[in-house]
Amino acid sequence: MSGLAAGVYRYLPHSHQLVIVTTGDKRGSLATAALGQGWLRKSAVVVVFAAVFKRTTIKYGERGKQYVHIEVGHAAQNLSLQAAAMNLGTVTVGAFNDHSVKQLLHMQVNEHPLYLMPVGRLAEPKQAR
Repeated sequence: MSGLAAGVYRYLPHSHQLVIVTTGDKRGSLATAALGQGWLRKSAVVVVFAAVFKRTTIKYGERGKQYVHIEVGHAAQNLSLQAAAMNLGTVTVGAFNDHSVKQLLHMQVNEHPLYLMPVGRLAEPKQAR
């Protein structure tokens, strides 16, 4: 989205809109929370997939947690495919400190980060020497 200020945004699916949670560039701190994975710092945007397990377990019991993980995989695959179609790069990041990510992104107690996906332009291939 053009002209979007740096910050943390929450996607509201029912109204299909983004709302600001906090301002400022958090990519460096997010990279630190992700065990120093620098591509988070360099990306144009980082999409964070999170779950509220109770929304699924209320209907399916404990097995609902498995369904949540299946669905986040589907959503991440869709983001990967869309990025590739737009000639952008992305990668899934699962190695991070949950507490640090939740705190940094001002997530609610019942929200659990599952995947971080930095998205950005692909680096130019290095020429053979």
